[in-house]
Amino acid sequence: MSTKRKVAPGLTGAGLLIVVIYVAFKLLTNQPGAPVTPAATPALQATSQQAALPTESGASTNTGSSPAWLKLYFTNPNPPDQVGSGIDQFVVPVIANAQKTIDVTSFDLNLPSFVNALVDAEKRGVTVRVVYDGTNGSQTLSATESPTGKDFDAIKTMQSASIPLVNGGRSSGLMHDKMIIVDGKILFMGSWNMSYNDTFRNNNNLLEITDPTLIANYQAKFNELFVDRHFGTKAKVGALTPQLTISGVQVSNYFSPVDNVMDKLVALVNGAQKSVRFMIFTYTDQGLADAMIGRYKAGVDVSGVIEDRGASQGALVPLACAKVPVKVDGNKYTMHHKVIVIDNRIVVTGSFNFTKSADTENDDNLLVIYNSAVAQQYLDEFARVEAIAKDPNPAIIKCP
Repeated sequence: MSTKRKVAPGLTGAGLLIVVIYVAFKLLTNQPGAPVTPAATPALQATSQQAALPTESGASTNTGSSPAWLKLYFTNPNPPDQVGSGIDQFVVPVIANAQKTIDVTSFDLNLPSFVNALVDAEKRGVTVRVVYDGTNGSQTLSATESPTGKDFDAIKTMQSASIPLVNGGRSSGLMHDKMIIVDGKILFMGSWNMSYNDTFRNNNNLLEITDPTLIANYQAKFNELFVDRHFGTKAKVGALTPQLTISGVQVSNYFSPVDNVMDKLVALVNGAQKSVRFMIFTYTDQGLADAMIGRYKAGVDVSGVIEDRGASQGALVPLACAKVPVKVDGNKYTMHHKVIVIDNRIVVTGSFNFTKSADTENDDNLLVIYNSAVAQQYLDEFARVEAIAKDPNPAIIKCP
């Protein structure tokens, strides 16, 4: 949008030039009186002390507070359906720049922008391989949500482009991994499925990683799923290198069910000295709940938010009965994070829900990052989620 300013009658030559320079300076620096254009995308450079916060323009990222090998992204589903400003805006360009290979696993997979980017990559000669859960996941998008106004069938769209697909769905256990590996050099992982809901409606986090050793862990797991077709209880591949130090940052990586992930989570929580914050979609594991209750009783500051859907059937009741400050989320759709932050310096994140099935039956993955700057960004996200969370319904809190 252009802005026109009136010039005083008779002002010409050098005087006019001075006015033009002054106006240009005002416009460039957004001084009072100059129009301010709303940002079309979130800030991409935050200071080392302050993360980029989601605004009404959509998802956010922060590179300033993260290690060089890591970028963090958070969805902003409030308000929902901000098509064009979702988390996919950070992923699709990477897909578009792929040169050789793209490997994908996603439980739900129906996001047109992403699927169409895969099709375009296949057409230009990139090798694309996809694993999905056709039994439990959602691979279609209704006409009311599709940009074309017609039902969008992701599987048919990819099949028409001759993209090789593997259906990892089964009645017991889920193919629940969410990962994208591009050219063996860039990894996306986290709680984000490549779906419409996870992009525009649900709370999610996504990590973009460039460390080759960590990528090799995920590539080995992808190969087991796609090539060997070993899923769930038949899986044999855990993290090739479970303990890493990346540019001075300690990182742990695990895959369920091979790596006994829940035992690792319980041990981490039991080691908390100051605080535990958690945001979780499904929380039913009693051992993890007992660990949090034990730390709370020992004086550790423990609090969290659980997805409202089905919360009464899981750990909400024992946590609440133990007086642990726990809330249910306020998103009218889904709070889909699977996150724990311990002592303001340890972040647990990935696709792994706090359930027995995630530990023993599902294909899931988890990262533990020991870094206070990364932890702060997740604490900022926790504050946003907690700000709209609600106290649980007293009717379901039936204590012994």
